[in-house]
Amino acid sequence: MEIERLGENKIRCALSEEEIREMGYNIDEIIGNTEVTQEFMRAVVELVEEQGNISMQNISPVVKAELLQDHSMAITFGGDSEMSFKNLVDTVGQLMNQLAPEKLSEFRQMNKEEKQSAIDDFLEKYKAKHSQDAKKTETEDANCTEQKEDNEIFETSVPFSLEFSSLDEMLRLIRLAPFTEKMPASSLYKFQQKYYLVMDLIHFSREELRPFAFTIVEYNNCRYAEPGQIAFIKEHGKCIVENEALQTLMQL
Repeated sequence: MEIERLGENKIRCALSEEEIREMGYNIDEIIGNTEVTQEFMRAVVELVEEQGNISMQNISPVVKAELLQDHSMAITFGGDSEMSFKNLVDTVGQLMNQLAPEKLSEFRQMNKEEKQSAIDDFLEKYKAKHSQDAKKTETEDANCTEQKEDNEIFETSVPFSLEFSSLDEMLRLIRLAPFTEKMPASSLYKFQQKYYLVMDLIHFSREELRPFAFTIVEYNNCRYAEPGQIAFIKEHGKCIVENEALQTLMQL
């Protein structure tokens, strides 16, 4: 495995198809099965720490995997963006998982503003906990920077897919989606009796996507954000609605 440090908070490693097989995995499983993907990534992290003598403790949790033409795989840990949409969804998911059943019930009964406030409070605590400077007093410049990051627009493609067991399940979530005039590009696929709503969240800000992140966490358990996973769905799935799937489904 080749390991390259791209910056203080960014590491890239490349594995050949043979190396992946020697680890006990195959590429199709890694792309098509979320649990296998997570297990594989944990194994790669251990190898990077062992072979590269690198501590991943302070590396950003942002992960990007690329399938190369020779069937090798390049994985980049860390990145310039502190919180991608996938990270935002996962972070909100942590909020839900930490709530006791009675608190979760109370949370579900909150109105939109109360839920947003609860999520924002948790996100602030999450950032503070994982920041090396968490114990330092935040300056006005730091506050301005954080607000700027929340309002920063995703200028590159942000692929994201949700998996559903039925159309009814999909429609329940879509009816709660906080999109009105501004809608993400979307398409609908079916693969092995599952439905996949594929979206591109480019031109949205983190602030705009927070309500959607909550909706996803509350009503959906299976989601994909890696380009390889999205490509697998598009390649092997049957396309039902190619364009404006969200708009089409909202009319049902």
